[in-house]
Amino acid sequence: MVNNNTSIACPSSRSKVTTQQQWIQFENLSHGSTVEEEDSLRPTMSALAILSCRPNSHPFQERHISLHEPVKIGRSVARARPSASNGIFDCKVLSRHHAMLWYENEKFYIQDTKSSNGTFINNQRLCKSGEESPMREIFSGDLIQFGVEVMENNRRGEKITHGCIIATITLYHPDGREAKPTPFLNAPHQPGIAIQSQDLYQLAHYLQEALHREKMLEQKLSSLQQLVNNTQEAAESGWQALIDEDKLLSRLEMLENQLHIYSKNHSEDTLRQELAASIEDKMNYETTAKESLRRVLQEKLDAVTKLSDLERSLTSAEDECSHLKEICESGQEELRQLAKRYQDQLKEVQELQEKLQEAEKSHQEELERAEKEKQELTEKLEDMMQQESTLAAKIESLQADNDFAKEQLAAMKAKLESMKETNQGEDKVITLGLDDISSEDIIPITEKDSGPENLEDKLRELQAQIEVYKAKLEESDVKLKESRDKIEQLQKELEMAQLDSRQYLAKMTSLEGGFFD
Repeated sequence: MVNNNTSIACPSSRSKVTTQQQWIQFENLSHGSTVEEEDSLRPTMSALAILSCRPNSHPFQERHISLHEPVKIGRSVARARPSASNGIFDCKVLSRHHAMLWYENEKFYIQDTKSSNGTFINNQRLCKSGEESPMREIFSGDLIQFGVEVMENNRRGEKITHGCIIATITLYHPDGREAKPTPFLNAPHQPGIAIQSQDLYQLAHYLQEALHREKMLEQKLSSLQQLVNNTQEAAESGWQALIDEDKLLSRLEMLENQLHIYSKNHSEDTLRQELAASIEDKMNYETTAKESLRRVLQEKLDAVTKLSDLERSLTSAEDECSHLKEICESGQEELRQLAKRYQDQLKEVQELQEKLQEAEKSHQEELERAEKEKQELTEKLEDMMQQESTLAAKIESLQADNDFAKEQLAAMKAKLESMKETNQGEDKVITLGLDDISSEDIIPITEKDSGPENLEDKLRELQAQIEVYKAKLEESDVKLKESRDKIEQLQKELEMAQLDSRQYLAKMTSLEGGFFD
């Protein structure tokens, strides 16, 4: 397994700088070189793809792949070994011919070539397992995944997880320009929550794997039960055959000995010796038979012990199978409930978004209406202020005229008194003159005095109207504040709904891990 930590730690930005420096050096050399030198350098001017390892990927060295021809992505075999300039990876979840990567008509393409574990572009699978996908255009900065994580048991029963290849691809045109990024990365973010298709696919894959394991366990249990029954029957038949064989052998041997004795014509002493030898042989045979019998009984006890062990193993396997089945059923039920809750949350989020849009629309209309009313009230207020200043100026001018008239009246009264003292005979004339002055001058003064009072009344009315307009402005500000508070409350409710949706997604992810374990 290739594990180059130094290459993994290098950022993709350094690769971009290095590539740009190489193109600058080529341009500088091409300005002062001959045609043969340019032709020698031109083969290196091909499209370039850089695969940078992601933290959650199976570790591999950063790849700089030249795309002057289609490049194969696959698993390392004897003739194809991984290097920094090819698409071969030392990863067990990849197929030998996993995918193809090439450059055509100023665009970069990738195609899944009937791989077992699939190819993913930005968490979207290109095709089903074992099928060839249509060619797919890729962009600089896309997230590419070859294969999926696979868990298996080793000989010691331990679970081993084989990681997949997850990389960020950076693409360069033959002229050194970096390819454009994915179009949807520049699009405005749409509100709401979206679940990735890769997560749903992995969850379905985990469920299928759990069901497959359950079927395999059931098959193994049935075969084990059949094997135990066959072993028991074979042990019983073997034991019976062994007993029958011993009986037949003993009977045959006894008959042979009798035939041998009867066929000889011996004396009495010889017969006694033969009888003693036969008795001794009988004792030896009985001893041997007892030993054989004891050994057979021991073997039967061992077989019964093994049978009981197999029955216990069968019982434990059945218990584990039933437990796994219950876990699978509970997981499926919980998954259905989570999916239902997730759909409800999506509907609630959509309804809140619609309410928020309506509130924003009404708020915008209220704001425009308030601005319009505020502008009209401001214009009226300015007009009132202007009228107030005009009336104040008129009051001041009338007050000045009134003071001037009073001064003239006082001067004329003083003059009349002096004339009265000097000339008593002219009282009537002076009186008539005083009456004339009073009738002509005092009345206009009274009219002049009554003018400022009317102006002050108008001024007070204007001030009252100004207060009314100010109250209307304050009322419109209060309505705007209430509208803002309503919008903030709707935004908080939307955030709470989104938080609940994220929690449901986290539960679904933890449920995936539980099925996988």
